[in-house]
Amino acid sequence: MVTAYAEAIAQTFDLGVPLEPPTLAGAGEQGRLWRLVTDRGVRAVKELRRRQTREDAEADAAFQEAVLADGSVPMPRPLRTASGEVLGEVGPHQVRAYTWVELASPVTGCDLALVGSTVAALHRVPHRGGRPVSPWSSEPVGAARWADLRHRARAASAPFAEALEAEIGHLLALETVMTPPVRVQTCHRDLWADNVLPTPTGGVCIVDWENCGGEDPVRELPGLLLDFGAGDPERVRTLYAAYRDAGGPARLSEPADFTAVAAQFGHFWVAAAEEYLRPGATADEQAHALSRLAELLDPPFRVADLEALLDTVAGLG
Repeated sequence: MVTAYAEAIAQTFDLGVPLEPPTLAGAGEQGRLWRLVTDRGVRAVKELRRRQTREDAEADAAFQEAVLADGSVPMPRPLRTASGEVLGEVGPHQVRAYTWVELASPVTGCDLALVGSTVAALHRVPHRGGRPVSPWSSEPVGAARWADLRHRARAASAPFAEALEAEIGHLLALETVMTPPVRVQTCHRDLWADNVLPTPTGGVCIVDWENCGGEDPVRELPGLLLDFGAGDPERVRTLYAAYRDAGGPARLSEPADFTAVAAQFGHFWVAAAEEYLRPGATADEQAHALSRLAELLDPPFRVADLEALLDTVAGLG
C-alpha cells in the first residue's frame, strides 16, 4: 500500500515531511488517489493502476501545463520529481503527484452553465501533443469479437450472458456511426460527470488527466450531455448553449460525432466481461466486473439516444 511509502513518495517529489499517514480519497479505473498532508500543505498522490510510459506521462503533463498556463480551467497542477520527472517509482508503485483541490461529491446537478463554459475554455487551448487518437475511443469492437465474447460468456454460465446476448445488436448498431476524427487536437478524453466535479465554493474542477491525447473536441461533448443532461432536454440545451456562448469550437451535427461514446461504451463492455472471464479471476475481480456491467445497463446507450440528443441541440447553432 502507498501508506507504507509515504516518506519515500514525499522525498521523491520534494513534498515536505509527512505529518500523518496518507488517506484514501478516491479510486477509479486509472488508479487510487491519496491525500497526503506534509509540513508544506496538502498534496494529492495518484497511485497508478495502469502503468504509464515516461513518454505518455510527459505528453499528458505538457497538455496539463498548457491548460494551466491559459488560466481558464480550474484543475490540479502536476508536480515533478526533484529531477524533473512526472512519474515516480516508489517500491512496487508507480505514482504521480498533484496539488490538492477540495472537491464536493460527484453530482449531475451542479451549475450546468459553468460546466459548459469550463469545457469550452478547455477546448479553446490549441495544443497538439505526441499521443495519437486512441483505439479505445475510435475503433469498433467488431462482430467477430462480440461473437467470441458471447460464446465464452455462455460457456462459462456468466451471470451477464443473457444481458450481453440482448445488447450485442444494439452495440453493433452503435458501431455503424463510427468514423475517423477530422479536427484532432489534444483533449482530456475522459470527460464524464465524475471527472468534472463541483467544488465547495460553487465552482467546478476538471480532474483525472492521465488519459489525455488526440481527439476531435466535438467527440467529448456527448458524454457530458448524457451524464449531466440525465435525459432532460432542457438540461442538455443549457449545457450545450453555455459551451457555445463561451466560444467552444465544437458543434454536434451528425451521428459520427458520437463515435467516441459509442466506441468507449463497447470497449467498457469488453473490458468488464474479460475481467470476469479471465482464468483465475478472484471473487473480488468478478464482483468488480459485474458492477461495471450493471452501470453500463443503467441506463444502456442506444442509437435512439444519440438521435434524441442531436434533435435536442438542433437549431442552437
